[in-house]
Order: sequence, then C-alpha cells, then structure tokens
Amino acid sequence: MNDRRMQEKQQTAPQNNTANDIIQNFSSDTDIRNSHSQQPNQEPQTPKTEREKPLKYFGWFCIAIFAIILALSPSNTVDTSEAAEQALNSGYSTILALGVRLLSSDETTAARDIDIVHSHPQDTTDIWIWDFAAEDGDYVQILVNGVPLGNAFMIRHRPVQLNIPAVGSIQVLGIRDGGGGITYALHFGLNGTTYFNTAPVGGYNTFTLTR
Repeated sequence: MNDRRMQEKQQTAPQNNTANDIIQNFSSDTDIRNSHSQQPNQEPQTPKTEREKPLKYFGWFCIAIFAIILALSPSNTVDTSEAAEQALNSGYSTILALGVRLLSSDETTAARDIDIVHSHPQDTTDIWIWDFAAEDGDYVQILVNGVPLGNAFMIRHRPVQLNIPAVGSIQVLGIRDGGGGITYALHFGLNGTTYFNTAPVGGYNTFTLTR
C-alpha cells in the first residue's frame, strides 16, 4: 500500500512541475508582449553619417561653382606690373591677359589708327573688346569696312568677343562717353596683340588688317 502511494506521489510531482513551467512560460510571454506593446512604433533612423553626405556633397558643389565663376570673372584690380606700365606707354601688349585693367579711372589719350600686317591663314579671326579703365558707361559700335557689325553696346571690364574678316578695315566708333573719354582695349586673335586706345565721340579709330 505504501509503495502504491509513493508511486502516485512520484507520478504527481512531474505533473505539478510541468504545470509550473507552463505558468512561468506564459507569464514570460505575457511580459514580453506587454513590453512590446508599450513601446511606440519607431521608424528606423538613418545613421548620422548617411544624413550628412548629401549636405557635404552640396557644399563641395557650391564651392566648385563659386571657384569657376571667380576664375571666369574679369578682375576688378588694376594691374600695376611692369608689363602694364609698358602697355600704357606703348599702347599695346602681347602678354597681358584678356580683360586686364590698366587704370582705375578714364584718362584722355590721343586716338590712334593702327595698321596690322599678319600671316593669319584663315579668312576670319576673333577680336575681344573691353574697357581697360573705369566701367562708366562708354558706348561703342564696331564697323567692318564701314558697315556696322551689330548695334552699339556698352563696353565693360568683361571682354566682348566678335568675329571679323582677317583682311579689311575695322573701325571702333565712339557713341557715348560715360566720362573721361571712351577708353577701350582691343585684342586681335590673329596676332595675339592687345591695343589700348581711345575713341572720340562721333569719330572712330581704324585698324587696317593686311597680309
């Protein structure tokens, strides 16, 4: 009889242990679900370094654009080099850059007609014209063999590029003086030379091109 009770007791113990395990597991699962339900839905956050990359690239892009604009913009600084002084004295230069400024204000100088003999093989060439002194509202008009090449325009520090015949006469007609004289620089691509001149109002300088 006692042996039977002992067997029943041994059989009951595992059942109790199993029930306890189930209750504990259920409690643990409930706690986990509750903890998950209490946490708000959160979207995955992009790492800080990933967020900063577009801003970094945009910053470098802006810097590059600014550098390009600065490089292409004409200088507002007057060139006081020895080469610039020689250009003022002689009236021409083969080494100064396009758009160079030689004076901070206009100074009246003698208007000159210039003959250019060259060996340019092509029928046309490019010229660049700009104001090498003060940008004060001087207007000129370019004529080719007496015929206007477009309308009159204001010369500025930024060079204006035009295409002309390689042989013939080029006139720079003075239309309006913004003050102190119509000072201009004219660069010819066919000989790589820049001429610094003054156009009289209502008159013109003639550049005669021959081979």
